[in-house]
Amino acid sequence: MYINFLPVVALGLLVVWMFLALEVRKKRTNLFHDQVEPELAERRLKMLKAFLLVAGISFAAFIVGVVLHNALSALFEIEEPVSFFIALLSLAAFTMATIGGLVMFLKGRRETR
Repeated sequence: MYINFLPVVALGLLVVWMFLALEVRKKRTNLFHDQVEPELAERRLKMLKAFLLVAGISFAAFIVGVVLHNALSALFEIEEPVSFFIALLSLAAFTMATIGGLVMFLKGRRETR
């Protein structure tokens, strides 16, 4: 059975970002471990918000690229590669922002010794 994995990956990464966005909204700097210095926690929170912004923009660009590619292919009956590459690059940016955000989140949750 063949499953197109790109939408599944995008949906999984979107769920991760929804969780992180809710956590950032709910807990502010308490998102990280209790023994983290306040300045470090504030910097990590700013980085996490930056990753969240990049992920949101790239996910929106992914959706626009896919819709544009499909619409142009349907209307003009030609393969239009520019919007397809935009969709793929934005999915890659979304994946990298998710990995960076998860690293920032998990690094902050880790207990310092």
